[in-house]
Amino acid sequence: MKSSSQSSSHRKPVGGVRSVRLCAAENVDYVEFAEDANGYKLLTFFDREQIMECSLLEDASWLEESFAFEDGVVAVQHTLTLVAERNDAAAWIEPEFYREAMDMGLCAEVELNDGRRLLVGYSERFGSQQPLRIKEIISSSGSRLVDSPRIKMTLESYDTSAAALYEGN
Repeated sequence: MKSSSQSSSHRKPVGGVRSVRLCAAENVDYVEFAEDANGYKLLTFFDREQIMECSLLEDASWLEESFAFEDGVVAVQHTLTLVAERNDAAAWIEPEFYREAMDMGLCAEVELNDGRRLLVGYSERFGSQQPLRIKEIISSSGSRLVDSPRIKMTLESYDTSAAALYEGN
């Protein structure tokens, strides 16, 4: 068993999501996973033009992974919550986008504010069979004069392991 002690470096922990690239799970061509199966080294797509770069509000989006343990089985729920200004995320509430996302499912490459990059909605065990699915989309006007209209989209997927960490160059 690995030790859970902290390293001697004194880095300030940083939370939140910096950027997200979304695509239909079936658009993932190839993923080279690391030998330890905790990471990935290479991610390629059939059609790079079908990747949606999400312009997110600063310090508003997050990724959660919930681990449940029952009878020796691990179940991991990945929840990705993306928040963007209404004009930057108008595509999220287009019927074509959310119907396709619900039917096919999505894969996300998520860059966290601390610089780590994770692959969510695609795993070594399940491939694209357990993609992210839309749980809800909320379009809000805001309540104050200084609030800008925004959209919050929550995506979920289920797996047996944590999201793979990018270990490439």
